[in-house]
Amino acid sequence: MATQESMLKKIRESLSDVKASEKKPTLPDVPEVWHTEGLSLDEQAKRFKMNLETVSGEVVSCETLNDAIERIVVLLKETDSRKLAILNRPLSRSVADRLSDKELCFDPENAADASDETLARMDAAIVSPEFLLADTGSCFFAAPTAFDRLTTYITPLSIVVASASMLRENLPQAWGEIKSRVANAKTGEFVIVTGPSRTADIEKILILGVHGPKRLVVFLVPDA
Repeated sequence: MATQESMLKKIRESLSDVKASEKKPTLPDVPEVWHTEGLSLDEQAKRFKMNLETVSGEVVSCETLNDAIERIVVLLKETDSRKLAILNRPLSRSVADRLSDKELCFDPENAADASDETLARMDAAIVSPEFLLADTGSCFFAAPTAFDRLTTYITPLSIVVASASMLRENLPQAWGEIKSRVANAKTGEFVIVTGPSRTADIEKILILGVHGPKRLVVFLVPDA
């Protein structure tokens, strides 16, 4: 026992002689994974469109919000979409206000009413994101409730209404804004949607819509 205590004492003394700077190894510089190029909004819009269409998504550039609404009405008629889930955001609400002939489902006051069975019966969803990520063609949604989260991906047709000011070159460019939202939020999470759901089986046959929307259409409008 005396020998053990003696050895431990020597170890403690040796460690205490090590300088504080030597205890903390210098960390390597973090490499730049996402390079920001300083693209204009028009350039970001073109890149977003190219990357989303690469993964079978669709982008419709509209002159005004009214133009987008008229095009959405046509799309809903073509797809025979009558039951719609609406994400409670200014742009998606503006579209919903013009769809009085449809059965609309909004975020209920009672969270238990926002069941996946209810939303699974919807033909389409009209949603509006926080950001559009140009480098991946992704839509970035805040999802503080289960209804918000499910609405972004549970319906066969997902209609995204977004403005040019939502465009960001990449995710790091939006970190500051995301951080402030997280700091002020009591609950929730974020959802990133990149095109319609894509699944391939063992024979490498690509199937759309198994785990999410079979069709995703982004209507991009200029800022007012």
